[in-house]
Amino acid sequence: MHFSTFTAASVLALASSALAGKAAVKNNCGQDVYLTITRQDQSHTQQKLAANGGYFSEQLSGQGNSYGLTKNQDYYSANTPKLIWGASDSAGVVYYSLNNVDGNPFNGQGVRLTGNQANCPAVTSVDGSTKACSNSNDFTLTLC
Repeated sequence: MHFSTFTAASVLALASSALAGKAAVKNNCGQDVYLTITRQDQSHTQQKLAANGGYFSEQLSGQGNSYGLTKNQDYYSANTPKLIWGASDSAGVVYYSLNNVDGNPFNGQGVRLTGNQANCPAVTSVDGSTKACSNSNDFTLTLC
């Protein structure tokens, strides 16, 4: 009985992760940008996205995901303008928003957060409003 319960739970976990969408960032700007990812547990990583096509993608899962974008490596400085894409996956729904902190690093250059499903609202202005969509959606944040 324990084996069949474990097997059923494993199959359900695999099915739900197979349905989970992706989070991607594409840098179309003429300069490198830095992506700092912070998780709910406050762990973080940083990587450079090359100018004119740098790309990052990962499975979107869990709550408290923060994708912070800057034009320099000093993400945690109060003098560094940041674009922050927040995303949380809960009960089959992803809640997402775009915000600026300490200024707008892409002022006048344009940013666009889109999904691959027609019923998922795109974000074209950084206003902090929260949107919601199925967690099977693939999201792409395009810079410039």
